[in-house]
Amino acid sequence: MRIAVLETDLFPDKGTLEGALAVLEQAPEAHQLFRHDLRRPKLTEHEWDVVLDAILASDVVVTV
Repeated sequence: MRIAVLETDLFPDKGTLEGALAVLEQAPEAHQLFRHDLRRPKLTEHEWDVVLDAILASDVVVTV
């Protein structure tokens, strides 16, 4: 399963989500995690294109 992880710091329970994602990362043959840091100010247009491509290509999108 392809999983796009969007790092945003929007949720106070980030630790819980990170714990669940760590379990998924232990099975790379079953799950591929692609992390994108959206916390940086002023992402370029190209960086947003990469994020959007990852979202469209993923089976699941998780916002942390």
